[in-house]
Amino acid sequence: MHTLVVGSRVSSDKQGITFCCFDEQTGVIQYLTGIDGVEQPTFQCFDHEKNILYTVSETETDGHVYGFHVSPSLKCEQILCVPSLGGSPCHLALAPSGVGLAIANYADGVFTFLGFGKPDYRETFSGKGKHPVRQEGSHIHSSLWTAEGSSLLVADLGLDRLIWYKDSFTAKQYIQVPPGTGPRHMALSSDKTTLFVAAELSSEVLVIKLGPEPSVVQTISTLPLDFTDENTAADIHLSVDGRFLYCSNRGHDSIAMYAVEPASGLLTLLGHCKVEEEPRNFCIDPSGAYLLSGNASSNSITVHAIDQETGMLSSAVHRLELQAPVCLTFMT
Repeated sequence: MHTLVVGSRVSSDKQGITFCCFDEQTGVIQYLTGIDGVEQPTFQCFDHEKNILYTVSETETDGHVYGFHVSPSLKCEQILCVPSLGGSPCHLALAPSGVGLAIANYADGVFTFLGFGKPDYRETFSGKGKHPVRQEGSHIHSSLWTAEGSSLLVADLGLDRLIWYKDSFTAKQYIQVPPGTGPRHMALSSDKTTLFVAAELSSEVLVIKLGPEPSVVQTISTLPLDFTDENTAADIHLSVDGRFLYCSNRGHDSIAMYAVEPASGLLTLLGHCKVEEEPRNFCIDPSGAYLLSGNASSNSITVHAIDQETGMLSSAVHRLELQAPVCLTFMT
């Protein structure tokens, strides 16, 4: 059995942080307990060594970050509540050594590093992108640590670029992506040489080769050729063995499935697994046997078996009803 924590887009008077148990043998997910008291707890991460759950409070003008010590019985004790120093914090990434949190503030283009015993860092970005509505300014959407807590990639959806911080924020490099793509979330190959980016606005996956001069080596659609309605790409994850990649579609309401070519990192689209409405976030269980999709507008989590040979996803083998699930994280 594993423990899953779910963040929901709900107000503070509702249970926005929910704990569930997940059976990796059967794919069954069951509600255990939950807590209220946090406004819009839409993204979280977990420090496994210290048993601390961090969550954002995604409010537009006064975003905060909370920390809870979680006991073995899942009792939560609040130990932290600090401003995110930006508006609408929507993503957290814990440094590999646990020395701090990278915070993406979507509303106003502010990136924040909250240091635990180390100096904080904050940077505000400005400019405009191609899309007149979604890229009227910088929108920091996520971050991803690359090596030992000294190197960090940050996705700026509004300005169509990644900021690559190096040497503990003493240096940075910009990685430009095609105009109007809108980088949202990222996944990194195990050898740290290939970055996969969910391009929200263009409904594509961008494959980027890292190195001294990073470059986009492939753009591939997340959609079927015959789909012409509105869609935005959302979350992205590699399979446990790195052979397959998955990216969620909001609009087509599906998970796009890709095979990863080992040497080059280039992708081949395998097909689409239909899920329920608005799969904003999904995760793969620690065993690599199942993909769990948080379908925000359907108020559900659906569980899909992963074929270990082909990477293809099954239709839902289990479903849990839960209000507006938007972030799924395995604690154990």
